[in-house]
Amino acid sequence: MRQPSQERLEVPVRPLDNGTVSPNISAAENVLERLSKAGPDLQAHMQLMDQIDFAATSLGPLSTWSQELATQCYLTMMTPVPQSITLGPDSIVLYNVAYGKLIRDYHPSYFGRSVTTWIEWAPYFPTMQRIMGEAASNGRAVQEDHFVMYLPVNGIFEEVSMSITVIALPSPLSGFHATFQDTTLSMVRERRIDSLKEFSECWKSADTLDDLWRNLFNQLSGRPNQFCFTTLYTATSIADAGNASDSSSGGADLEDVVYTVYPDPSVETADSLATIDLTTTSNPFYAYFRKARSTRAPVLLPHEVIPESWQHLAQSRGFGDICRQAVIIPSSSNKLTKVQAFLILGLSTRRPYDDAYRTFLLEVQRILADCTINIITAREAANKKRDIAKRARIEKDLIEKELVLRKQEAELASNKVDRLAEVAESVEYGITNYRNHRTEAQEFSKASAVVICPDASPN
Repeated sequence: MRQPSQERLEVPVRPLDNGTVSPNISAAENVLERLSKAGPDLQAHMQLMDQIDFAATSLGPLSTWSQELATQCYLTMMTPVPQSITLGPDSIVLYNVAYGKLIRDYHPSYFGRSVTTWIEWAPYFPTMQRIMGEAASNGRAVQEDHFVMYLPVNGIFEEVSMSITVIALPSPLSGFHATFQDTTLSMVRERRIDSLKEFSECWKSADTLDDLWRNLFNQLSGRPNQFCFTTLYTATSIADAGNASDSSSGGADLEDVVYTVYPDPSVETADSLATIDLTTTSNPFYAYFRKARSTRAPVLLPHEVIPESWQHLAQSRGFGDICRQAVIIPSSSNKLTKVQAFLILGLSTRRPYDDAYRTFLLEVQRILADCTINIITAREAANKKRDIAKRARIEKDLIEKELVLRKQEAELASNKVDRLAEVAESVEYGITNYRNHRTEAQEFSKASAVVICPDASPN
């Protein structure tokens, strides 16, 4: 029988730096000196400590900090994941480098300040107070998932989702320790997956293009935080309006196709934007639509070319921000099918237009293109079936008429035969009657001759 391993775990022990730290400094100052030597990021971060007048706070000067407080500060600063400690009755907040990155533009101004002075976070105070209250009352870690905040990045607010775990610090310390995990990417990914499922189910329920445009417009315009505005242009043809909905296999678009804004009473569209004629080259704004039609791919509209009426719409919905970017999405993703519509979406003002966002919009286009071609194909199949049924009905009518005509001809022929038979019978009767009369006449003539000449003997 194999004997269990007798190996032991040897835990390395770091020697004390007694030779590099002055014996006359406090525990906190000793910790800060160690942190300043832990790397360039921490060194720059620790310089913020020197700029804070801790003597004016409930924590007191660094020289008076307890070993427990210094150790907690050391552990928080050395941790690579976002962490913060809220200390004392005035709730002074210290945090590490990772947390500084998490709160975006609010770093470094929030470092070493009382959380009660973070006035930009006032909307989140009730939730924060609830979490800390639970941690203080039950003595256990309290976790809050999907805590959503809007934090500025270079002055532009972004949606940030995080998971927070808060514990109350043990005596003699007074305060809370919090660990954060940025869950923004997973939250946005899940939301977009759910949106695509809803789009697919709703748009595929449409039986006609008009139904599709209505479902698409209503669903997208009902998501103001995800799309700050929604505009839809549907195709018509100058030469023949019916050609705009012809067979999907018609190759490249007709050059005379224009696009009309989808009617919606709640949207005030400038007259100049009511229709878009892509044969017009004088308007540079139309070049973005021509590019989308040519490439069959989403085309980005920068802020400076977004029409004012669309900007007003964006600022009246959702977050109320100015729309920085929009995309034009053609309803076809390949040049074998015509572009039946252009979908214009104002991008979320709280999310960056990154690769994940572009992939999401390509999926939106794919679903739109699939639904459009399916409706057109189904309509063509229905038209073909209707034409076949119509031809069958015409052929049936012709056959029925032919049968009626043949029947009439047969009846006429039968009647003619009957009449001929009657005539023949009459003729035969006449001939027979004639012969009978002739015989009777001959016999009468002979009888008369006998009477007139009785002595005459026959020869």
